[in-house]
Amino acid sequence: MPAGDELVLRDEQRLLYMLALTCLPFWLVDSLSVGRPTWDTLALRLGWAGLTGGIGWSLRWLRPSRRRGMRMVAGMVVPNVFLGLVVYRLGGTGNPLFHWFFMMPLMTLSVSRGEPWQGALSTLLPMGVAGTVMGLEGMALVPMVSRLLLLLGAGAVGMQMSVFYRRLRRAQERAEGDQRAVQEALEESNARALQAERLAQVGRLAAGVAHEVKNPLAYVQANLRFLLEEWRQPASGTNDTEYTEALQETMQGVERIHQIVKDLTALSRAEETVEGVGRCELVPVVDASVRLASVRLKSLVRLAVEVPPEAVARAEPRRLGQVLLNLLLNAADAIEDARVQDGRVAVRAEVVGERVRVVVEDNGPGIAAENLPRLFTTFFTTKEPGKGTGLGLALSRQYVESFGGTLRAENRPEGGARFIVELPVA
Repeated sequence: MPAGDELVLRDEQRLLYMLALTCLPFWLVDSLSVGRPTWDTLALRLGWAGLTGGIGWSLRWLRPSRRRGMRMVAGMVVPNVFLGLVVYRLGGTGNPLFHWFFMMPLMTLSVSRGEPWQGALSTLLPMGVAGTVMGLEGMALVPMVSRLLLLLGAGAVGMQMSVFYRRLRRAQERAEGDQRAVQEALEESNARALQAERLAQVGRLAAGVAHEVKNPLAYVQANLRFLLEEWRQPASGTNDTEYTEALQETMQGVERIHQIVKDLTALSRAEETVEGVGRCELVPVVDASVRLASVRLKSLVRLAVEVPPEAVARAEPRRLGQVLLNLLLNAADAIEDARVQDGRVAVRAEVVGERVRVVVEDNGPGIAAENLPRLFTTFFTTKEPGKGTGLGLALSRQYVESFGGTLRAENRPEGGARFIVELPVA
């Protein structure tokens, strides 16, 4: 059974169980109305409660359409019939409990769920049972009609409330539909924001990638040209060691280019291939992020990495890698914008109790005090127009918090910014 249907079923059963329980305390009212214990009405009350509770218990094995019918029986037919029997046993119209018939249309509204025909039935049933009790007593026509008209008036109020309830339910359904539409639009907007941030990261890496690919390509071309010339001149005297070194350098250059392309592809497809949150070894995640960021960091800063093998957190590796990459690129941007001559960036990890702490810090200009409270706000950026989206840090904090961790920023006492990622130990 779907979770939504299970919840509705429990609500229906709970309602009927409450109706069953309210039957028993009213036996005291029965006894007080005649000034003595009335054991026959106690038996009727027990039968009333047992039948209502039994119907509630049986709902689990019925289809939704059948449940609606049984709910109507338990909430309308059973109360009216048993109330009529109790009133008749206690003296009929002369007993104060007879006036409960005027409340029945309003009480049965709780199970009619706003259907007009059920609202009408909740009026006709009390009129029929009350009319039967009055007829058995031989009541005159005029008093009987006047009381039935009062019952009809109470039923009209109940039917109006039923219509109002139905309109309210439809308005609620429309509101829920609008809320779902807004939620879907928000999710779509978030997906576009994620894509924009990934593209922004790729763009920030583009200059470094061009430089990084240019160098291995240059010596790959030079070595291939050397090998080709030597191949055409077999008597040139070149030994096997020179051939081997040239081939090894060529292979290293090709592997470097392949790794850069592989890392960029992984970054662009990170959201589509996202894994579940679980055991995450930080050494390979940090290595991958540093390797990809190095195409931009290498010409700007000296990078220090210190991650012990025992640093294992509960996280999703690809998203955590994207967080660390964003922090590294932000450090590179800050150092470049401030024209720091001896730029340095450090990545450290340590296990502190039940948490794993990852620190990314630099010796750049730091974070202005007025910007610290807004640093993780969506679309807030201190970069020049066209250089930053204002999404990186906001999404990074969202990712870290989804792992059960925290992300915060502070300024180093000796200058520069420090970002601290704390994650639960796996």
